[in-house]
Amino acid sequence: MAYISRDPFARTELHRQSVEVSGGCDWCGQQHKSGKLFQYRTESDGGRENRHTGLFCSKSCHDAYHGH
Repeated sequence: MAYISRDPFARTELHRQSVEVSGGCDWCGQQHKSGKLFQYRTESDGGRENRHTGLFCSKSCHDAYHGH
């Protein structure tokens, strides 16, 4: 998992993991230039993990899909 960003007020971090798939992004239908998609998750300072639904080609597609 790669660290993407931190929300200091919510005390959470956003992470992503690359996944090899044959399909496209759940938002736009394309793949990242590497040919992979990303699975995102949120980790709290307390150790809880929340996997986000969907596979995405970029953080902007992830945010648009989840309404961030």
